[in-house]
Amino acid sequence: MYKYGVHRISWGHLFDPNAMDIFFDQVLQTGANLLEMRPPEPCLLLDYSKIKEIRKMAESRGLEMVFGFGYPVGMDMRSDDIFARKYAVKHLTTAIKGIAAIGGTELGGVLYSTFPTLYMTPITKQMKYEHVQRCIDSIREAIPVAEDLGVRLNMEVLNRFENYIINTAAEGIEFCKAVGSKNIGLVLDTFHMSIEENDIPETIRSAKDYIGKLHCTEPNRGIPYHNKRINWPEIGQALRDINFNNPIIIEAVLAFDDFFTSYNMRMWRDLIDDTSIEGRIAAMKNGIAFLKKQFNDE
Repeated sequence: MYKYGVHRISWGHLFDPNAMDIFFDQVLQTGANLLEMRPPEPCLLLDYSKIKEIRKMAESRGLEMVFGFGYPVGMDMRSDDIFARKYAVKHLTTAIKGIAAIGGTELGGVLYSTFPTLYMTPITKQMKYEHVQRCIDSIREAIPVAEDLGVRLNMEVLNRFENYIINTAAEGIEFCKAVGSKNIGLVLDTFHMSIEENDIPETIRSAKDYIGKLHCTEPNRGIPYHNKRINWPEIGQALRDINFNNPIIIEAVLAFDDFFTSYNMRMWRDLIDDTSIEGRIAAMKNGIAFLKKQFNDE
């Protein structure tokens, strides 16, 4: 049986970082046994007392946590500015230490760059090559900390509109090979793959040894449910073919209600009628049930 999770992003402005116990209980109401979220602030501050409290709350509920990640302004591994790259490496290594302390073994997301890319200047092939190499070199600086603490770094493969460093699984695999560590992998996302890949199930098979986490989302970033553009049963077959046993996360943006999330994800409308917490929980619960049925995993 797969491990199904939900993403904090679906809570939008209803998420309260000061009420983690309530949040964890709501996650369990969706039927998920796994949660993905950004590292809580204490993890980024290495506040071990607070980290211990949050870890205890999750473990007492039998809730496993995996993590997504992004950089503040001024930190970017692809930057021409060596200090921006160094700050990014330092921020990433701090996050690795924090999530290891909270019991996490996986950190995924746009670990190699900023999100989203605003494309204020043209990008040439030569620039892309140079920027990719900088990102590889910077991840190499951080990876020893991940290896020492047993944390896997999963590079998320993004569509061309949100970034240009890694757009396809094939590019992601080459990135991982260049870094050269057993503690590096990929996050594949059906939303991004629906834009960039010719054959989603075959892409999953091709990345068999690299997929550390799979995001399942509709092409409009909604919860998986009766969409005719993504063949969920074929994706389920591909997962069985590669004996996949890593997290499957519903990363859905449900409403136009959180400034940073809505802006970054370009979400300008609600995707569900009832955007209350009860409505969101019900939608996520239906999404998990749908995936289990489509993946023959009931």
